[in-house]
Amino acid sequence: MGIKNYTKLLAVAAALLFSISSCKKEEEKQATRQVAVNLPSTLALIYGEETDIALPEDLLKQSHINFRLEFNETDNTQINNSSKLHDKLAKAITIDRNQGKIHVDSRLLYPNGAVSAVTGSKIPDNYKVTVIASSSQEALEGKQTLAIKIAPARLNIKGVDNKNEVPFAYVLYSNADASFELEAPSVPLDGTAWHLGTEGNLGSVVSLKGNQIQFSASAGDPKKKAEQAYDLVPALQKDGFSIALRSFRVVFIPQIKFFYGTYYSDLDLTLLFNQIHIALSNGYISAAPTLYPENYKSTFSLTSIEKDGVAFDNKDGLFELNTKTGAITVKQNSVLQAGRYKFIVKALTTTGLEFSTDLTLIMSKDE
Repeated sequence: MGIKNYTKLLAVAAALLFSISSCKKEEEKQATRQVAVNLPSTLALIYGEETDIALPEDLLKQSHINFRLEFNETDNTQINNSSKLHDKLAKAITIDRNQGKIHVDSRLLYPNGAVSAVTGSKIPDNYKVTVIASSSQEALEGKQTLAIKIAPARLNIKGVDNKNEVPFAYVLYSNADASFELEAPSVPLDGTAWHLGTEGNLGSVVSLKGNQIQFSASAGDPKKKAEQAYDLVPALQKDGFSIALRSFRVVFIPQIKFFYGTYYSDLDLTLLFNQIHIALSNGYISAAPTLYPENYKSTFSLTSIEKDGVAFDNKDGLFELNTKTGAITVKQNSVLQAGRYKFIVKALTTTGLEFSTDLTLIMSKDE
């Protein structure tokens, strides 16, 4: 046999072996059975929450099938000097085959989209977790990717109505050094730090000490005459990432004056008319009280009545208060006795602040 023929024979043999090997690999590949991993495709949590995801029951019944997690579809963001995001994911999202569940603990992660105030690193917009079911005994495999979204928790501000999307508080200029306490009831505080973000440069007017927002006595209008609002964004941070936050508005307002009488704002002059002599049996309607600035006027209520220093029972309804104006009406009657009738009236302002004042009607018989 010539050299050329021998060479040709070797080439044919090599091609045949390669073809056989490729066919075997293709057969092995085709022999791997694909199984469905029926899990929800998305999961939404608030930071601080934990939850379990049940593994597919049909796969759990097959004892030879194992489960594992991969995080390759999620960017491995640098969290701090010693850890990356995949390290955190491996601790926060775990599989317990015996209990048939995937456990997710949001407290070990960070809200999606958060940017670290320390490093500038950004958490991905969601955590993509691939659940893989496979068997070493049988050639089968199944995969499903789950997108987990964690939103930041909401802070509360003590003493403020936190039901509003943006809580707000009104502070009188006379209340120097106003302060507000922050709390995050559902969030563990270990390894966290409080942070105060603001809209605009507020300089030294507002500061944060621990979990206390503090305003200086110079906050607001220097002349203490005009309203001035401050928009704050306090946050609780972990590794520089905000895990809980809340927009919060504080409005400083002028001192509210509330009394029966007249106020001349241009002169800052107050005239009190809170003791009025009237005839005993006649009907009477008082003047409305002054509430300044008027734009804060809301409603009025009658707190108490006294006659000569003793509580008076208005069971006959002889006295009425106009809840819109604050004027007091005395009905014409033959029941009341001479004496000093003192009314305590409360004003509820549009700011939610309450103020009280008094009006005394001195009733005597007609002469």
